[in-house]
Amino acid sequence: MKNDKPFIIVGQGLAGTILAHHFLEAGISFEIWDSPVTHFNSSQAAGGIFNPVTGRKLEQTWLADELFPYLFEFYPRLEAILETRFFYPMPLFRPFANEEMRSWLIERKDQIHHGYLRWESTGVWVEKAGWVDVVTLLRVSREYFASKGLLVESEYTGNQAIFCEGFHGQQNPLWASLPFLPAKGELMEITSDEPPEDYILNKNGFIVPLGSRHFKVGATYGWKEFTNETTPEALEELTKKLALMGVEDFELVQQKTGIRPATQDRRPFVGFHSQVDAGIFNGFGSKGVSLMPYFAKQWTDEILEKSTVHPEVSIRRFYHLFSV
Repeated sequence: MKNDKPFIIVGQGLAGTILAHHFLEAGISFEIWDSPVTHFNSSQAAGGIFNPVTGRKLEQTWLADELFPYLFEFYPRLEAILETRFFYPMPLFRPFANEEMRSWLIERKDQIHHGYLRWESTGVWVEKAGWVDVVTLLRVSREYFASKGLLVESEYTGNQAIFCEGFHGQQNPLWASLPFLPAKGELMEITSDEPPEDYILNKNGFIVPLGSRHFKVGATYGWKEFTNETTPEALEELTKKLALMGVEDFELVQQKTGIRPATQDRRPFVGFHSQVDAGIFNGFGSKGVSLMPYFAKQWTDEILEKSTVHPEVSIRRFYHLFSV
């Protein structure tokens, strides 16, 4: 993609926002285009958790040793620039589901070679975890970009841009052939005196402390229906998750929903189209807060011809899908 004029970044969700901040730091000229009408996306309903351990086998998440040092550098730096707090590192506790699971995990403990776990008799503590207040980050970033004259509050209808459209990207003809696999998610915010306030609880769901006895509870996954409506079925499922985590007495503040822009191979789409002057930064799924900073930095460095984007996320792996 030629850069003889400012890049246009389409979409000021989490992906577009983080990419724009990297461009700004690197001195890459850009404008970020985003409609003043709020579009249905995942960013406003994001859980915002970053967690270096995944799955029932407590495995290290993909590229954790690269992703997590960088996110612990990037978000505090951005907090200082924006003069607002939105990065909340805190331990995450995963209770053993039952005695059988406890015995099974302890038996294979010596096979787990990463250093993100601290074992206790009732479960494991995950280090280098926490959450990002995505809504606050997006709000203060929007104000910041606007103050610098970098925000255009309008729909973008052209093709020569970097598209950060979330799950809407699969409706963009440029990217329609890419293997998106969007997933609807719902969560709720509650008040309660029962959950802990100094760590994230993770047991077939999560409880994130927001302060002042407010909590975020999630999340559901659905692949059949993609409306912006919350559902009573999800509320029931979330209430059951709460009960399994020992919380019975709570007051519902609100229920939220969003569509995660996930992909079939569970890897993002990063890079420039092979046939037209267009780019994409999308497909980060439910792990956007941990994946986006690292790959925004990688792509920025590639644009500056310093390095190349990791091959597992580079859009080059799908060039065969783009018609000439």
